[in-house]
This record gives sequence, structure tokens and C-alpha cells, in this order.
Amino acid sequence: SRVFVNRIWYLLMGRGLAADLGDLGNRSELPSHPLLLDHLSIDFYQHDWDIKRLVRGIVMSETYQQSSQPTEAAMAADPDNRWLSRQARFRLPAEMIRDNALTISGLLSTKMHGPPIYPPQPGGIWRHVGRNAPKFNVATNEDRFRRGVYVVWRRSAPYVSFVNFDAPDRTACVVERSRTNTPLQALTLMNDEAYVEMALAFAGRILTENKGNAEARILYAYKTAFARIPRPAETVYLKTLLLKRHAFFEKNPKAAQTLIASVMGWKVPEGMNPGELAAWFYLTNILMNLDETITKG
Repeated sequence: SRVFVNRIWYLLMGRGLAADLGDLGNRSELPSHPLLLDHLSIDFYQHDWDIKRLVRGIVMSETYQQSSQPTEAAMAADPDNRWLSRQARFRLPAEMIRDNALTISGLLSTKMHGPPIYPPQPGGIWRHVGRNAPKFNVATNEDRFRRGVYVVWRRSAPYVSFVNFDAPDRTACVVERSRTNTPLQALTLMNDEAYVEMALAFAGRILTENKGNAEARILYAYKTAFARIPRPAETVYLKTLLLKRHAFFEKNPKAAQTLIASVMGWKVPEGMNPGELAAWFYLTNILMNLDETITKG
């Protein structure tokens, strides 16, 4: 129970109460809060190993609900946040980055169980020499938008966007994933077909669900993606971008059609202007590529 509770704490808080997730024995580093770890562990098994109860108890605590913005005093006394002086801030795991983007775009399917799914990925990844090479047949139905836990996994050719965000290749057990920040991750969020489709869907969602002016729609986009209000400078920048993109697509209507057609099976919602959808796509593509989108806290 101590090992499991420690891992749940790690997933929610960015680091475990015991820093070494793979070894809670005598030779490991001592827990930062041993009494808290023991209390949660005992409570966990005394209530029939109820995971939901454990998670609810942690996320409803004052410790979890702190701001991740550190004060000068907290940074001086607790630079590594070992003593939980603030909420943790860390990049989401690979599968959660995709699930979060699907949620923001409005595409996420909550369908459960069944065989693995085949979401979009760059072509040729599964190409092998010889007969009977496996084929990656991209789903065209609801399975395309199911959660990352259902994505098919081939150890010799794992799902590319997950690998770019430090998901292990599963050739060996990995107790704790690394967290890196690389240019390849930004390129994935901007250009991978799956994320292009999500950005396009997010643009359509904004235009469909909010009938206000550009400023009202930008506010809606920020609340949906970040759960906050945009800063004045952000609103000004995005309004300027929209004006430029609208002007471009008014002069080049075929460019909007080409952009939309680049996503397999995507069609402009009835009554929606393709140029307006394409202009808003540029805005949502930026929002979904921000560090804030893929970071917890």
C-alpha cells in the first residue's frame, strides 16, 4: 500500500513522498513526510484499496490546492518543493498530453474497452522489409479519438508522438519516466496530423459554441484551454493575427480549402465559412502548442 500510495502521490504532485519510486526499502532515501505516507497507506487498505477515495482525499487537500507560483521565501527555504510549500508544476505524461488536447478540441471519446486503436501518425512508421508486413490502418470512426491508454503499441515501432514526449518503448520496465523539453515536441504539437486535426476541431468548436466577436471568442478559447482569462497583450496579439489570416484567406480562398482537406475525412461544418475556420485554426494551433497547454500546475 505504501508503494502504491507513493506512486499516486507522484502522479498528482510531480514527485513521491519517497523520492525513489522503485525502492522503499532500507537502502532508499527516507520519505520527506513518513507519517503522512503511513497515514495514507493505512487509510488506503482499511477502506478496501479504494483508489478513487485515495485520489479524492489528496486532490481536495489544502496542500494539493495551493498555487504553483512560488514566493521568494518559499524558493529560498524550499527550492525543490520537497516540503510542499507550493503546488508542483510539471509537464504532463505523453498519453495525457494527447487526451488533454482531445478534450480541449471537443473530440475526446469516452468509449471504454475493446481492441487497440489506430489514431493518425506519420506514414511509413510500420513499414518492414519482407512479406506480411503489418499495416497501420488509421481509424476513421470514433476509435480515432479514444484515450491514449487504448493506442496500439508495437515495440519495434511505437506511437511516434508518445515517444517524443518520453513514453518508454516497453522493451523493459520503467519505474519512473524522464521529463524533457525538446524542439521536437513543439514540432509534434504543431505539425503531427493528429494535433492538426485537434486544432482544426478546436477552431470549429470556438466558432460553433461562441457567437460573439473576436475578443469574446478568444476569451472562450482561453477558458477552454487554460481555465483562465487572457492577458490584454495576448488578446491584442491574437486579434492582430486573426486580422492577418482573415485577409490572407479572403484573397486566397483555395488555400483555406487545401488546409482543411489536408486532414483526412475532415469537412467544414454546415454554414461555416472555410476561410474563417482556417484563420481560427492558426490561433488554436498556437494555443495548443503552448507550454501552458501541456503543463500541470
